[in-house]
Amino acid sequence: MRRESFQALWPLFALAPKPAKELTESFSALCHLRPFMQRAGACRVLHVGDGAHARTGALFALKSRAHNVSIDPIVNEGVVDAWRVRFGVERFEWRRSLAQDVAAELNALPPLPTFVTFVHAHVGVDEVLRHLRWDAAYTLACCVPGRQFSTEHAVVASGVDKSVLSSSREFQVLANRRI
Repeated sequence: MRRESFQALWPLFALAPKPAKELTESFSALCHLRPFMQRAGACRVLHVGDGAHARTGALFALKSRAHNVSIDPIVNEGVVDAWRVRFGVERFEWRRSLAQDVAAELNALPPLPTFVTFVHAHVGVDEVLRHLRWDAAYTLACCVPGRQFSTEHAVVASGVDKSVLSSSREFQVLANRRI
């Protein structure tokens, strides 16, 4: 990670009890979705359950050209907005809500290839994806693997990401069969 990216991301990740763990989890999502995002060109990434400090959305905003939307009912809008202004971050916004509650709004955005991340999301992946227009998704087992792994969608990649500094390193990359 370049020094400029780390300098900008550290104020958000430093607020976590285990910053390195959080950083590696978010970076795993970027690494596993990046090939899809590069093929798509202009795209959108929805970060479901991104937490109070919208860390995964922030990382994607700095490390990709995607338009990013972090979604979580506990987003600390003051902290996140101050961070965005301080570092002049573009292509990054948030919704302080459950994903299902803003799904119609997100689905009404101009059509773009859409990717979804579930990094430490604590939600039922399949339930949330049923509400969204999406093309590919990344989910990390976290502490609730039964809910955070899909049983309804095509798994195009899965395994253990040894670069994640967490006891749960299993991931899935999903493809929407509707595409």
